[in-house]
Amino acid sequence: MNTKTNRILTAVVLTAGLAPLFAFALVFSEEKMDAERAFRTAIDEASAEYQRTRSLPSLKRRYEAELQDAQARLPALMRQKRALRLQISQLQHALVTLQQRFGWETTEDGTSVVQSADIADAFRSAERVQSVLGSDPLGPSFFRRMLVASFGDVLEEDLQTGIRRSILLARVQVEEQQRQLHELTQQQQTLRAEALDLTQQEERAARGLKATDEQLQNIQATVEEVHAEVLKMQGALARIDARIRSRIERELLERGLLTPGTIDRSAIPAAPQFAWPAYGPLSAGFLDASYQMHFGIPHYGLDIAIGQGSPVFSAADGVVFLARDGGPHGYSYVLVGHRGNEATLYGHLSKITVVSGQDLRQGDAIGLSGGAVGTYGSGPTTTGPHLHFEVIKDGTNIDPKFVLP
Repeated sequence: MNTKTNRILTAVVLTAGLAPLFAFALVFSEEKMDAERAFRTAIDEASAEYQRTRSLPSLKRRYEAELQDAQARLPALMRQKRALRLQISQLQHALVTLQQRFGWETTEDGTSVVQSADIADAFRSAERVQSVLGSDPLGPSFFRRMLVASFGDVLEEDLQTGIRRSILLARVQVEEQQRQLHELTQQQQTLRAEALDLTQQEERAARGLKATDEQLQNIQATVEEVHAEVLKMQGALARIDARIRSRIERELLERGLLTPGTIDRSAIPAAPQFAWPAYGPLSAGFLDASYQMHFGIPHYGLDIAIGQGSPVFSAADGVVFLARDGGPHGYSYVLVGHRGNEATLYGHLSKITVVSGQDLRQGDAIGLSGGAVGTYGSGPTTTGPHLHFEVIKDGTNIDPKFVLP
């Protein structure tokens, strides 16, 4: 083989070898673009969700106002559009009638041209009349008004003059109708754009209202579920109290701090000593007004701002009444019963590490915090990572700060 042949073969081999690499690069590039698009979509959805949950009642009011505005304005606008369409149709019919009568046709720019040779001669004579009247006798001028006013005597003129004047009148009428048609068409386009905007506003407001209604219903359902569980727990708190007291007695007996058969009940605290379940700044207080405004429900606890996945501890000795795993989209929380007919709730947990019926000591781990919007167990009432902590006494929520050190 000569050198040229060797080069050609080498090029072919290299091309064949690199082809899979090129194909891989293209596939990888497409996959990367798909991944980036998916990431951007996820960010947009998370942002939209956050914006929705920031103030659901105010969003609902805004969507209701937008929907009412669109529904109030659309009927009148549609009637106006229909009336305008009828006017345009009538003008178009009048133009066609004039053009057919004089043998004209409309060019692309909307002007009319003469087709008949006889009428063309008469039209040229009319043009000479126009030159005497000025450069634009058919415009909005005194001469045009005079011409139009004098056409009532056309039958008394000779035939040639009548033809010329008829042509002039027709041309005036055509130009005037074309001007009106142009104006009406522009008005129609404006009305169409306004109607489209109102229709889109109506659809957008309806979708937003549906979304906020669904979310508010979800929030209300979650609140009612938790309240129902708290009511159930009241019937179990007496047994929980006895169970904790018995456990404390056993421990005191084992440590020799109590004498069997002569237990001093006053030596066993009747109420729990609470500790903070987590440490961090408070992002919302008990019956916080801003929370009520944002979610439309009272805030019966403290929101402790801690990082997603931080450990959460039992605030006092107790027994787990309920460990509720809300799943990817629901509300995860733990209810713990204590002595003295008191209970605590730990909400927005991303992970639960206890089970119902489990004994707890103060400081035992309950799970991991959550609350980041859209994350596992966060539920519908959250705008960021935190622990929601409640204290319940005799079936009623109290400000946790009253019992925390």
